Amino acid sequence: MTSSWRFVAHSDARRRALQYAKQAASADCSVLIVGPTGAGKDILARDIHQHSRRSKHRLITVNCAALTQTLFESELFGHVRGAYTGATASKRGVVELASGGSLFLDEIGELPTEAQAKLLRFLADGSFWPVGGCEEKSVDVRILAATNRDLAAGLDTTFRSDLFFRLSVFTIVVPPPSRDDLRGLTRVLALEMSERYRAAASAREVSALGELASSGVYRGNVRELRNAVERYFLVRDPERTVEENWRAACALDLLAQQGELADDAAAAPQIQPQEIEKLDDLLFLKCARETRSARELSRRMNRSLPYVYSRLAKLGIKPKDLQSADSLERTSEKIRASLAPYRSTFLRLLKEF
Repeated sequence: MTSSWRFVAHSDARRRALQYAKQAASADCSVLIVGPTGAGKDILARDIHQHSRRSKHRLITVNCAALTQTLFESELFGHVRGAYTGATASKRGVVELASGGSLFLDEIGELPTEAQAKLLRFLADGSFWPVGGCEEKSVDVRILAATNRDLAAGLDTTFRSDLFFRLSVFTIVVPPPSRDDLRGLTRVLALEMSERYRAAASAREVSALGELASSGVYRGNVRELRNAVERYFLVRDPERTVEENWRAACALDLLAQQGELADDAAAAPQIQPQEIEKLDDLLFLKCARETRSARELSRRMNRSLPYVYSRLAKLGIKPKDLQSADSLERTSEKIRASLAPYRSTFLRLLKEF
């Protein structure tokens, strides 16, 4: 069992959330983690599992927002061969794979009503029927759930009250990070990114970066801050000051530059939001080339496996293609080619900062 907690808490509100999480880790009840997108709910769930008696077993994450009603039942409970068209082999569901450990249901508020009923039946006694199966199974698994919705406000309209009370035996509210939290988070992320990109950063640089980043506004909370710190290390030039490198990193967040680009439309095409997404895809592919594994890519990005698989599918990449550097490079080259008309604009923005 690991001895450290990865959830960063400096403000009173986040320290309170961490304290509740420590209490929840020593128990074995269902836990509902509530908070805005990117506040660190998934990290807290992982910490709770790693400090519980179940830490020697698996923690499996399911992104409920990515599953349809049909996929949800098969993903959770598995299916037998021939259960439906395309089911050429039997498959165990995640509740069975997580037996003895924990199951983290992220974005639980996005579950369709029918799926909520099926989940409720499982939570009652830990038993389930695989899709198309003729034999009931039972498992011992702890449920951790997270949502950015106010489930209590929509009871019995968008979310079943009986399921809500099953899940919320122990509720933890994770607030967005304060400036003190942002400062501490930036330092943690800076050390992580400096190691990833093999860019040694002094304690003075890390401290200065923490001060600069903590003054920003992050609608995506920790997740957006993480992107900002990573951009810093991508554009970092040892010949520039920390402030200059930070401004250069901020220039890559081009959605904030649309007004400036509109004034210079004759020099280059105006950058659209989809071009910003393509830049993010290039960063994702760079990490994919370095890891060559969906599980390692999930760990490095601090995102769930379903998220990684969904992102790969969006780019037309199969998980097995991660082993092929040529395949990843071809995809990257296509994206770079589509961004070529904007190259001068990107370079101009970076030079201005």
